[in-house]
Amino acid sequence: MIGSRVRHRNGGSRRLSAGVLAAVWLLALTPPDARAQIGAPIQIGPPPTTDTRQEPPVLGLPPAVGQPAVPTVMPAPVQPETRTTVDGSITIDPLAGLTLDATGTLSPATGGLRSDFWAGTPGDIALRLVPLVPAAPTSRTLRDLARRALLSAGPAPRDLAPEGDLLLARAERLLAMGAIDDLAALAERVSDDRISLELSAPLAEAAFAREDDARACGLYDRLTGAATDTFWIKVAAVCDALAGRNAKVDFGARLLSELGDEDELFAALAQAATTAQTGSPFRMGGAGPVHLAMARVAKLKIEPDIGEIESLPVLVALARGSGNPPFAQRLEAAEKAERAGALSAAEVTGLYSDVSVSTASVEAAIAAAQADPGPLSRAILWRVTEAQTAPAERARAIDKAMEMAEDDETWQQTARLFSSFLVALDPGADVDWFAEDAVRGLLVADQFRAARPWIERLRRMEASGSEAASTSWLRLWAAVRLAGGDQMTAFDEAAVARWWAYLRSLDEQQASLRGSAALALMAALGDPVGADAWRALVTVPAVDIRAVPETAFAFAIRAAADSRRLGETVLLCAAAPGETPLGEIAIPALADMVRALAAVGLEPEARRLATEAALAHGL
Repeated sequence: MIGSRVRHRNGGSRRLSAGVLAAVWLLALTPPDARAQIGAPIQIGPPPTTDTRQEPPVLGLPPAVGQPAVPTVMPAPVQPETRTTVDGSITIDPLAGLTLDATGTLSPATGGLRSDFWAGTPGDIALRLVPLVPAAPTSRTLRDLARRALLSAGPAPRDLAPEGDLLLARAERLLAMGAIDDLAALAERVSDDRISLELSAPLAEAAFAREDDARACGLYDRLTGAATDTFWIKVAAVCDALAGRNAKVDFGARLLSELGDEDELFAALAQAATTAQTGSPFRMGGAGPVHLAMARVAKLKIEPDIGEIESLPVLVALARGSGNPPFAQRLEAAEKAERAGALSAAEVTGLYSDVSVSTASVEAAIAAAQADPGPLSRAILWRVTEAQTAPAERARAIDKAMEMAEDDETWQQTARLFSSFLVALDPGADVDWFAEDAVRGLLVADQFRAARPWIERLRRMEASGSEAASTSWLRLWAAVRLAGGDQMTAFDEAAVARWWAYLRSLDEQQASLRGSAALALMAALGDPVGADAWRALVTVPAVDIRAVPETAFAFAIRAAADSRRLGETVLLCAAAPGETPLGEIAIPALADMVRALAAVGLEPEARRLATEAALAHGL
């Protein structure tokens, strides 16, 4: 995902040269009460000490969620040396100091990784891995793990320099992922005097996306005299537009042009903000948070082309109504953001609830949805499903929504959005025809517990001689085994042989591909897949041409997992697939990730990733 400016320190931004232009711009954009300070660089943070021997203060652990963000400042401890016992059998490695980079909002008790998750990872490796986390991974499991790693509190690598670089990298990734609420919560754990110029940039963008203009403009005001690149000129222009200082907005736009800034959208927005808007509404293609903020504070009319907007913070903001977009665009933005993992299913269905339907008839709703497939049709079917009291009618509406999904990604999204109805739907004779899709949808929505009654009913129907139930169970067996392990179905020779015979009856070459995929994932989770099973799979020449992460990732993942380096393993696994769909990634690579997560103590997450991979590969 692109569109949001998430690396402000390197490239792209042009600084003002010394001279009259810089002086005029500073006078024009500086708040009146700060102009007296112009003439010498303004100090951000505490004044420098004259005692070069003094160590910098070290922040204590961040407060718990909901508590005031009051930092605890302690004298920097003397760093203890690594010690080894006399016989050399035990090495005692000292803990790192609790620096700014240790700041986080999650602890192990609130969903974070264990506090020593950076243990064994050098600082330069941590700084290299964090920016590699994709903004929109297709695996919900990997996205959740990456988010937890970025928000977890705990000692950072001891050799990080300068302090704050890791926190900055984490903030920039959270912004790129559209996790603007998480980023705002993280920022609350950092006192203002510890926020650097570089860190202020992603915090300002997140604040604009959340319509917290006071926060964004406050960050700019603190940095007056230091924030002199084109990004901050745009921030200043938005703040001036908010305050009704149109002359300054116009001056800022002209200054950007003089500096060679080629941001045509911002120039057009700034011009419209200072004059009466004419022409068509802005389509906002390529917009970032600062563009949407200008449109919003200037009350400009927008009709966003959602297909041309890649910035997840902007999509989240549009879904929440920022800038007053038309409802259809809000809905489209919400679904796109949810597919990327940046918005919860609950926020999307909250918008569905605002859609009015004139009939509770499933037939009428299906006809209306088929006339115009897309977000609005899903909203109509969702509302009609909500109105049904008969299980069969509710199942029929859900089934039609799934059937109308344009592709696998949309099918999975539909399952998540309709999951509350799936969870509430009880199995029974009138919905037996829906059992297989109900199980598959609940597995996609990570609702395995709710899938169990459906699975148990299928098994009972199979035992009573139902051929349809037997076929459904064979189609589901691998995914159910991966999701539930021994709690749900045994891994034994008879079960595997029966499932394998079923696959071969459909397509022998596909059976080899799918069979090896399932067993590789099961083996990664510790199932006893013997050598004979692999020999049996080699029945026809088969070439599986799928994406494989870079070789370095494969070996790095194994090395990190073997050494139990938790944070490193999580970030490597999250980064390796990029934004490539799991169904397009070779199974051996996915199995390595599953094995690695299990090795570092993340077995539930490993099992969820294996289930995602199985479903993505058609199992």
